Amino acid sequence: MPKSLISKLKRLKTNLNIGRTVKLIFAFSKGWTILVILAILIETLFMLASLYSLKLIVDVVSKADISNPQSRDLIIKYIFFSVIIGVCYNVTKTFSAYISEVQAAKVSEKIDDKIHEIAKDLELSYYESPEYFDILKRAKDAGSYRPNQVILSLLDITKNILSLLGIAIVLSTISKVLLPILILLVIPTLLIRIYFSKKQNILRVQQTPAERKSMYLSNLITSDTAAKEVRSYNLGTFFKDQYYTIRMQLLSEKLKISFVRTLGESVSLSISNIGFFVCIGYILLNTSSGSLGSLALFLVIFPQSFNLLQSIATGISNLYMNNIFVSSIYELFDLVPVKEVKEEYISIPKKNDLSLKLKNVSFSYPGSRKMTLSNISMEIPAGKIIALVGLNGAGKTTLIKILAGLYRPDSGLISLGEENVNNFSISDYRKQIGIVFQDFNKYNFSAADNIRFGDMERTEHKIEDIKEAATKTGANLYIDEFIDGYDTVMGKVFDNGQEISIGQWQKLATARALYSSSRFLILDEATSALDVIAEKYLFDSFRENIGTRGALIISHRHSAIKHADYIYVLSNGTITQQGTDEKLLNLDGDYARLFSKKNA
Repeated sequence: MPKSLISKLKRLKTNLNIGRTVKLIFAFSKGWTILVILAILIETLFMLASLYSLKLIVDVVSKADISNPQSRDLIIKYIFFSVIIGVCYNVTKTFSAYISEVQAAKVSEKIDDKIHEIAKDLELSYYESPEYFDILKRAKDAGSYRPNQVILSLLDITKNILSLLGIAIVLSTISKVLLPILILLVIPTLLIRIYFSKKQNILRVQQTPAERKSMYLSNLITSDTAAKEVRSYNLGTFFKDQYYTIRMQLLSEKLKISFVRTLGESVSLSISNIGFFVCIGYILLNTSSGSLGSLALFLVIFPQSFNLLQSIATGISNLYMNNIFVSSIYELFDLVPVKEVKEEYISIPKKNDLSLKLKNVSFSYPGSRKMTLSNISMEIPAGKIIALVGLNGAGKTTLIKILAGLYRPDSGLISLGEENVNNFSISDYRKQIGIVFQDFNKYNFSAADNIRFGDMERTEHKIEDIKEAATKTGANLYIDEFIDGYDTVMGKVFDNGQEISIGQWQKLATARALYSSSRFLILDEATSALDVIAEKYLFDSFRENIGTRGALIISHRHSAIKHADYIYVLSNGTITQQGTDEKLLNLDGDYARLFSKKNA
């Protein structure tokens, strides 16, 4: 065998990941998978038995004297036997289909859950990378049913091979070269299908970015998020035309490969069919002996053997194609989740007077040579309100991600009390930080759910505590007006939902942070959508509401930060100024330029 062919077969075996897929399927649904295998084996045995019973009937009829009562009884006996076998075969086949359906559904849901399990534990950096979204899309496009299809394809191939072996025994009594000839006839079609499956996968990977862009355009046209601007600026036609152009280009590339594959399959299938009927003609014209039953059985099983070989070829090509898609799922499964830096961690201190400190912290995003933050040193003491001010692009959002434990700094130290935060598990540390992001999420759940999401690990979510958090932000003022109160679903995505303003959403997000059991609060432009009265309501009682918590407020509004105990000014990734509001207003710098007394 040529070395190139051997290497291709080895590469094919390696790429199939059959062992990994089998382990995965058995891990997700061992009992049902075993039932599927048994059902298919039993179904195959009954199928072979039904073929044999047909041969017995034809043989006895060809030799029997119908007028003889014993012969008639024997025929009835064989017919009854065939009926029993036929009923058993059909019943087994029906239940085999049901068992396969149940097993496939269970495995599909487990794999879907596994995808979400992986996605929820990945570091934030993945969600800021186009490559990750390409991987995620390919994994979702592969379908959670694909790994199970690999197993079912293997079982289907095995069943057809067992059936073919049974038929081969009969065919060998007529001619020993028939089956090898048939195998040679179907090999070209198999190779063509495998070749084009590989080409289609290469195209699928290449098209992923364009596919994602088309999905984005479709979402702009159909989602509620962009509906107002799309209509206000009359963007619908532009987005629709862009979407259609991309889809037509993608379709053209796919159809080009499909057309060439169709031509190849047409030629190979035509040749195999010609060879098939040549074999039939040769046997019929050159067979001078043998029972009528054997000849009749030949006419039944020879076409069936050809169909089985075609099915085996189709099964192998499907196995290869499904495995290509499964590889996309494994590509997602193999992504590295958040790694703890130590094997053992200490518990978070229970003292209420802990400070959160950064000392000479620097950070650059993965793949970037530019430092986003350089030598940041600051402190958020317990019970104090700290403000962070900076122009757009100064690095405020990145600093928040560092403080929240969403990124680890490249250098420098972050400490909670006297302990390096790396001595705590990342999950324990993140519980210490309650955040209202500038781009906070709007959960289409009830008002109560939107608040209790701030601390899902509470043993009990008392409505009194939820209402208290809402009252601190003023969210209670509109929630109490709803007919269903705190059970009202926010947003209009689902039935009976209640749409609220962006400022009201922001109050909910702030209530969520206040409901958390965190030691520190970070409010990133948390009053940007509030009116002056609502902002005053929040900050007049803010110091009282945070209690012993430390708070970091990021805002472009002087009214939101002027009462802070201490203020840091961030510019181009470094702390350029720090001090009280009064001190900074009297200094020449970014703070005074942003908030002069004239504009205060």
